[in-house]
Amino acid sequence: MRILWFAITPCGAAEKLTPGSFTAGWLAALEQQVKHDPFIDLSVSFYYNGKMDPFEYKSVQYYPVSRGRGQTKLAKLLDRLEAYQSNRDERYIEKLVKVIETVRPDVIHIHGTEDNFGLIQKYVQLPVVFSIQSLLTPYREKFFSGIPYNVASSKENLSSKLLVDSVRNNFFLFSKWAKREVEMLKPARFVIGRTSWDKRATRILAPKSLYFVGNEIMRNSFYRHEWKKQAFSPTIKIVTTMSGGLYKGLESVLKTAAILTCHNFDFQWLVVGQTESGKYPQMVQRWLKKDYSANGITFLGSKTESELVDILCDADLYCQVSHIENSPNSLCEAMLLGMPVVATFAGGTDSMLENGLQGMLVQDGDSYSLAGAIKELAEDFEKSRWYGQNARQTALERHDPKKVANEIIDVYKEIYSLVNKIEI
Repeated sequence: MRILWFAITPCGAAEKLTPGSFTAGWLAALEQQVKHDPFIDLSVSFYYNGKMDPFEYKSVQYYPVSRGRGQTKLAKLLDRLEAYQSNRDERYIEKLVKVIETVRPDVIHIHGTEDNFGLIQKYVQLPVVFSIQSLLTPYREKFFSGIPYNVASSKENLSSKLLVDSVRNNFFLFSKWAKREVEMLKPARFVIGRTSWDKRATRILAPKSLYFVGNEIMRNSFYRHEWKKQAFSPTIKIVTTMSGGLYKGLESVLKTAAILTCHNFDFQWLVVGQTESGKYPQMVQRWLKKDYSANGITFLGSKTESELVDILCDADLYCQVSHIENSPNSLCEAMLLGMPVVATFAGGTDSMLENGLQGMLVQDGDSYSLAGAIKELAEDFEKSRWYGQNARQTALERHDPKKVANEIIDVYKEIYSLVNKIEI
């Protein structure tokens, strides 16, 4: 059975394209499992910033689709301006259709609804299945949950506005893409998800679709290492991993840290994925008028997979602070390691972590509750370790590579059987 993936990353081909900086994400890990199944002939198509012919690498055929002008500031500005053009998607869909005509797949698997891949449904009669990652439409409702629009707009750098990367610009594009997502999901016949949240949301957004469960494979190092502390550090080390974005909860980190500081709680809060001089950290600091270092917060920037594992295994607690998520990989990775975890009850996090058994869930945006949960965990090591052990056991089962691959392959087989009215 020929399967064609459309993905926002090169998946396993990243090892060939960026050999010096390659880190295997969850799609590359899934590809590694799926491609070895004798029932599957896998091809992958992705957008690539440059021109490149199709190529084969480690038993998978790749079809890069050129999009983007480069990495210079001018190139990025021109790409952002192009994103506003009403006919932009149509120009690229023509290229995607040509890939489909070349591969002639039995099933098309679209990873995520954030990009325009799903628009190909208008032009092909082949079965298409969507994997849900985030869902832009409900995310849009939470876009300014952490930092209100008027605050974000007034506290952002002038350069963001000059480079068409302002809060207003980003929200406009996010809303545009959410509208496109609605258009793609409305006729969808098949959906793969993994949380009660994405299941409920897709019953509205994709009302005609069959819903399948398919979990994710995490990065290799998180299976091979384990949090094994025998006691908490005298200074409690808290770690949060986050990307940029108004709804990622950075202001919750600073608010919560300030509360803990006022109550003389001895801690250090490490933020991975952001730098203090970055756009969002600067915005939050200007708004709250609180100093990061004075409140125990240190920004570590981007880290490699092995560096992040070392940081987490040396820490005492992991905190997930987002205002909206589906199944955050950062939370799942901390659970895989067996860390004590406190997370915001937002989106699908309650499907990942059961409150009172595998960690603690607190109300989204409630800094006092989050501070109290951190303090509660820090004062009871045995309970925290028990949470972490339960979390690891659950995560190892949920993210078992062979189990996840079989879930996805079974979805392909069922779709193929339904479409062709045969049994496999």
